[in-house]
Amino acid sequence: MTDPVIADLRRELEKARDALAAVERPLARHAEMNAALHCAERVMYSPLHAKVTAAMNGIDHTLARTEPDPDDGEASADSRRDSALASVLIGLDRCVHGRHEGDDCGDTCGYRSQGNPHLRPGSVIGYGMRGDQIVMPSRDDKHNPAAWRRPTPTGGPDA
Repeated sequence: MTDPVIADLRRELEKARDALAAVERPLARHAEMNAALHCAERVMYSPLHAKVTAAMNGIDHTLARTEPDPDDGEASADSRRDSALASVLIGLDRCVHGRHEGDDCGDTCGYRSQGNPHLRPGSVIGYGMRGDQIVMPSRDDKHNPAAWRRPTPTGGPDA
């Protein structure tokens, strides 16, 4: 699992687990202190301690299920590279504030982002090996690879 979203989620889960571990320790010590103070035979942990422990176990389980496959090293590198390139392409329609065209943008764009003023949908942004045009797709089609290509115009370099 080399998807950048999975990697981001794993990083956030690890941070949450560290924070929960920092909370769990004092909760346990407090319950143990109370048991010792009252000469109790057993320690009665609080419901909060149980919830923190359960959350940590859930995070551990999720991290184990999303562990990257060590045998998939080469595919992982290719996937990371492709993912990075795709994120560049998908972000081409963003305005200067980082919002996609049509998204809410309270900055100087107004209520809705107008997107990248330099690359409007349909704008030619490059050419393929056979002279086919690479164009900026509409917002709804940006996840469709075919929408980024326009066939070679008649009389083009392959004619």
